[in-house]
Amino acid sequence: MSELSLQPTDSSSASGQQQESSVLSPSGQASTSSQLGADSSSASGQQQESSVLSPSGQASTSSQLGTDSSSASGQQQESSVLSQSDQASTSSQLGTDSSSASGQQQESSVLSQSDQASTSSQLGTDSSSASGQQQESSVLSQSDQASTSSQSGTDWRQEMRSKVASVEYMLAARALISVGVYAAQGEIA
Repeated sequence: MSELSLQPTDSSSASGQQQESSVLSPSGQASTSSQLGADSSSASGQQQESSVLSPSGQASTSSQLGTDSSSASGQQQESSVLSQSDQASTSSQLGTDSSSASGQQQESSVLSQSDQASTSSQLGTDSSSASGQQQESSVLSQSDQASTSSQSGTDWRQEMRSKVASVEYMLAARALISVGVYAAQGEIA
């Protein structure tokens, strides 16, 4: 069962992209609902929302509920990745006024093997960032919880280190997912 609802919005985009995707594989639910009652404008930027689900769980991404979000030549990305039986949710910018000039806002939640990871940010805040990055990541492996929030307006070296660390976390999470799938296949065989 997959639902994609886009309800009353005022959305304008100049030479930009707005992408919403929902991917479902067996025995679960994935839903993406975005920009309910929002006024969202993007100039030469990208807004991406994605929800990915693999067997027997739920993943949901809801963003920009009742918000006024403007981005000039920047990116806003929200992603939620779930594998093997549990829930991951990313909710951001609820009732916020968030402006970003030539910067990036990234929120990611990665979950492998049986537990919950959630990243919620900027609830009722007024957040502005000029030529900087805001990154929030939560990485979870094998039955525990980890959450990391913030990094705003850091220097170049710290940004590069955080990018490298983020890539390493993603690779580690994918490796754990692969190991879990192999183990499951071995038990079935």
